[in-house]
Amino acid sequence: MLVYEREIKALKKAFNESDDIIFREILSGEKRVTVIFADGMIDMRDADMGVCTPVIRASGEFDPDLKSLAGVIQTVQKLDEVSARKKFVESVARGAMGVVIDGAEKYFTVAVHGYPTRSITEPPTSSVVKGPREGFTEDFKSNMVMLRRRFGSGKLVFKPMVLGRYTKTQIRIAYVDGITDMKIVEDIFETLSKIDIDGVVDSSYISSFLEKRAYSVFKQVGASEKPDIVASKLLDGRAAIIVDGSPMVLTLPFVLVEDFHDSEDYYRRPIRTGMIRLMRLLGIFFAVLLPAVFVALTSLQYQILPLELMITVLNSTSGIPFSPVLEMLIALIFFEVLGEASVRMPRYFGMAISVVGGIILGETAVQAGILSSLTVLITAMSSIGLFAIPDEVGAFSVIRIALVFVGATLGIYGIVLSVAALIAYVSSMERYGVAYLTPFAPPVKREMGDAVLKRAVKDTEFRSARINKNKRRLQYEE
Repeated sequence: MLVYEREIKALKKAFNESDDIIFREILSGEKRVTVIFADGMIDMRDADMGVCTPVIRASGEFDPDLKSLAGVIQTVQKLDEVSARKKFVESVARGAMGVVIDGAEKYFTVAVHGYPTRSITEPPTSSVVKGPREGFTEDFKSNMVMLRRRFGSGKLVFKPMVLGRYTKTQIRIAYVDGITDMKIVEDIFETLSKIDIDGVVDSSYISSFLEKRAYSVFKQVGASEKPDIVASKLLDGRAAIIVDGSPMVLTLPFVLVEDFHDSEDYYRRPIRTGMIRLMRLLGIFFAVLLPAVFVALTSLQYQILPLELMITVLNSTSGIPFSPVLEMLIALIFFEVLGEASVRMPRYFGMAISVVGGIILGETAVQAGILSSLTVLITAMSSIGLFAIPDEVGAFSVIRIALVFVGATLGIYGIVLSVAALIAYVSSMERYGVAYLTPFAPPVKREMGDAVLKRAVKDTEFRSARINKNKRRLQYEE
């Protein structure tokens, strides 16, 4: 049995006498009851009308146990009993209302959460013309609801866990029972269970723990702000990780081809989608290789250019005080800084900075004879192509600069060898038994066409063989 006065004093000490933790004692007949909550984190109307008022009106005619208290409290919210003081404190800190009754053997919590959250809007990173416009928020319960609405079979499962010694961040591992390979779910749960960290503020905190090669330039964990995209990946056999406080939901296993697909690809006509995907591949090809090839040709192998083009290049670069490689690096770094500045500034200032920096400063640099017009043109084309795959901008930016050094020292042959080595490196990556270059390496002929182009939904009968080995069929015969 809890000693009432001692427990209240111990609980106040556990909360370090924090100003926002409210202790309110009410009387139910001659029985003393203290409700404890974090100011601003509960629904005050539900707490007052559903908990406090019924307890007062009961005039103490109830036993201090869960079954009897459940008959008094008039709310549909979840009512729990807690034995450990530490767990009780954690529940109150997360937004539950705590109830301490004189003479009870345990603590009680009521889930009358009511803290402010951001409204559901279209995510800025995944805007669409067609398709759902709702996006995840920082509240993990809202995110769970948005996923639950898309599954009416009851097969969607949320596996709970808590991470962070101080933050006690709520995490849910979502998967579809009967579709997702349970080995993947168990591997994720085991990996996360081994994390011992002070706090998890965002889903990116746990990404590196889930990656096999944490220092690789390529990301190995998928992330999305759109419930419809995450739902489709769950139906493919993947698992999702929802982190309280983060609008980015992680998905595993992740393959590189996912980032070459856009959220609107699911809702466009197949021919249009296929054409756009080819344009993205072409954009990345120009973004990564064009600066390196230009430096290699102007530094070492300009003689392989057609005569008219060689004359144009030589005329454009003559009189520039820097070597081709240094000139290209200056231009690339300038555009990188410009892009970073436009992102960090407020939206309208960022647009102005992009226009002023990209057009006026670039033209001024050419007229001053610091940079050649061809260098500015190629850098601009490369930077535009880079943003054809926004989620891989970081990786391809690093590769682009590295290839510029290779082109300046080893020429075209060095670029070809470097690209071959890069492909070999990416082909060797795998996680949860799924190759990073699926379905190209190892090749899965049935899935290659849909990875680059797009197969109509009515013709998509099977899930990926590499991701889902248990339940392949998507559509069923009559």
